[in-house]
Amino acid sequence: MRLNGYFREGPLEAAYITVVLSLPSFKLRQKLDLLIDTGATKTTILDKDAISIGIPFHKLTKSKHPLLGVGGMVETRIANDARLHFRGEDNIEQIEELEELLVVKHVSYDQNVMRIPSVLGRDILNRYRLIYDKSKNQVAITDA
Repeated sequence: MRLNGYFREGPLEAAYITVVLSLPSFKLRQKLDLLIDTGATKTTILDKDAISIGIPFHKLTKSKHPLLGVGGMVETRIANDARLHFRGEDNIEQIEELEELLVVKHVSYDQNVMRIPSVLGRDILNRYRLIYDKSKNQVAITDA
């Protein structure tokens, strides 16, 4: 199985992969582009995406530890029934269940906060082999 990503150009140039996030307990199912982030321990949904798909932040379990990132500490909640749906090259859907999906909320939403992308972390990446070759415009995760 091979799940292809893409390189996004511009100020946040990086490798991304498109997934469908489902949260059955909230009847949510939404397509998202996630930054492939080998520095992130867990897959994390950031403010812009959480707001746009309607994740009810206040109904999620409060994390014992706020997330620490480049911008400092942020309030962090946990969704325990999250699934990521990937569409492979063969058009077969691959579903990955997350032990915990982190969802963060900054104190205020300025333009800098709202441009931070959600990330696919090592909780999923460690299950696969990552192919990253900017010179050939190739990014993928694969089980081969």
